[in-house]
Amino acid sequence: MNAEGYNFSDGVGKISEFLARLITTELRLKLVDKEPAPSCFQFRLGGRKGVLAVSPDANHREVYIRPSQLKFEAKHNILEVIRWSKFATAALNRQLIIVLTSLGAPGHYFEDKLQFMLKSYEEAMVDPGVAVRLLCKNVDPNESTLAIAAMIRAGFMSRREPFVISMLKLWRAWTIKYLKEKAKIMIEEGAFVLGVVDETGTLDGYYYPQDGDADNSETPLPQIFLQVTDPDQPGESRIIEGPCVIARNPSLHPGDVRKVMAVNAKELHHLRNVVVFSQKGDRDLPNMLSGGDLDGDDYVIIWDKKLTSRISNYEPMNYSAQAPRELARDVEISDITKFFVNYMKNDKLGTIANAHLAWADKLDEGVKSNECKSTHLVLFLQCAKNQ
Repeated sequence: MNAEGYNFSDGVGKISEFLARLITTELRLKLVDKEPAPSCFQFRLGGRKGVLAVSPDANHREVYIRPSQLKFEAKHNILEVIRWSKFATAALNRQLIIVLTSLGAPGHYFEDKLQFMLKSYEEAMVDPGVAVRLLCKNVDPNESTLAIAAMIRAGFMSRREPFVISMLKLWRAWTIKYLKEKAKIMIEEGAFVLGVVDETGTLDGYYYPQDGDADNSETPLPQIFLQVTDPDQPGESRIIEGPCVIARNPSLHPGDVRKVMAVNAKELHHLRNVVVFSQKGDRDLPNMLSGGDLDGDDYVIIWDKKLTSRISNYEPMNYSAQAPRELARDVEISDITKFFVNYMKNDKLGTIANAHLAWADKLDEGVKSNECKSTHLVLFLQCAKNQ
């Protein structure tokens, strides 16, 4: 934690490569030949929670827990793995599209991506090669597209096997449904991954512009490291370099989407399918992304030059959390009951989010308008109150 009170490693601990392989064997995770064990695991350990990232300097039989991961004391000491790091393709939604547009993204970029997706789905219904390419490049978090692609490679689509054809049609219908309802546009030049901290101190962080102008093009971009699975070469990976756009859902404020610089840091080559954030700077990058942290949050990273070349950063919002109310006694059932009732009375998040979307669509300034900023502030305070 720095002098300003920002915790750059909130929610992330360390685990050895040996234990990572042991977990992989215990959970019987399916890995491609020569593919290493996952680099990150979301876990529960008694009253502790967050993620554990593989670290070469960790003792091969120990797990390292940070103070920020301790929520309450408990006797239970069994490591419970919830999920692990894996590659998924980045996807946009209505909120992200509106914010990106306000930051300089051209409208035709999203229209072109939408038309390309619709055309590709039609071709995938008749061409096995197109189907496999599309399924492998648009990987969902459950990796169901990879399972369908494996069946197509085995020749079931060419033989018009009923189950595989029905699965392919279901995948297309489900994707078009999300396109229609949520504008879920897949971006092949992007990834959707867990976040961890740079334990080596190699990456440079975010520093406030000296002249107070957040849009100063000369201000160095904060650095990240990203190594992802190559969809075209199973078992192989590629390191992303150059300007990227990073965000976390939900993104409502124009400062919730940040432009960063992906660099090749050899000290971090052991981390794969996770985005690595710097531990340096005036403010940690996850906190600027809708008030996120590293206890299991997913981040959208896009390195498409057609988008990154048009985006400029906006001053981030202050997401400092309110101090929790302390009781001079033990928590009682009446306290839990009162909290539950207040939560139901104040559960207006959906209504507030819809109001924000309506103002952003109506006003020329979009999410930069005072109405949207006020709505976003109300939404943030409502979330803090419910917590």
